[in-house]
Amino acid sequence: MNPGVYETVAQWIPEKSRVLDLGTGDGTFLERLIQTRHVTGEGVEKDAELVGRCVQRGLVVHQGDIAEGLDQHADGTFDFVLLLGTFQELIQPAEIIHEAFRVGRQVVIAFDNFAHYRVRLQILIKGRTPITPSLPAQWYRTRNLHFLSVADFESFCQESGIRETRRAFFNIRGAIHFFPNLRAEAAVSLLQADSQQTLRKPA
Repeated sequence: MNPGVYETVAQWIPEKSRVLDLGTGDGTFLERLIQTRHVTGEGVEKDAELVGRCVQRGLVVHQGDIAEGLDQHADGTFDFVLLLGTFQELIQPAEIIHEAFRVGRQVVIAFDNFAHYRVRLQILIKGRTPITPSLPAQWYRTRNLHFLSVADFESFCQESGIRETRRAFFNIRGAIHFFPNLRAEAAVSLLQADSQQTLRKPA
């Protein structure tokens, strides 16, 4: 994930917030939030080796998949639920978003943009699944299950009754402010739902 994503998310989260990081990895970012933003943080990570690294950092991280990690928590336990680079790996992303809003007041999602112009050109010219700096794995090695674009995510939010209160876009050169669906390699959005009852599952 582009470093600008993590810089942006760190700025969005107020000090002393309660944070649940879904797909914590080795815990580098969650540890940063705890140290610099003084958040109360927990994580969920499927990889046992990565969970071990989180524990070595002194973090509270549970081993398991994201759905199980959400099931453990009561309504409104957290201020923020983070899905940074893991959203496109979910089997049922719409259901996970509903659960994330149940346990958290706001949700932050970051994903790689499959409509970046390099991706489009590789599909058009080579006719093959693209490999780019942001999508470096072969199709049979990638953990991604969904190849969404910035425009796709906007439509998903509108159909689901979710508001993007903030968003940012990045490529290898830095922040993108114009034509993000074409030029951005990564996107991050701060999401809010007026209430759990307003959330809708896209058709």
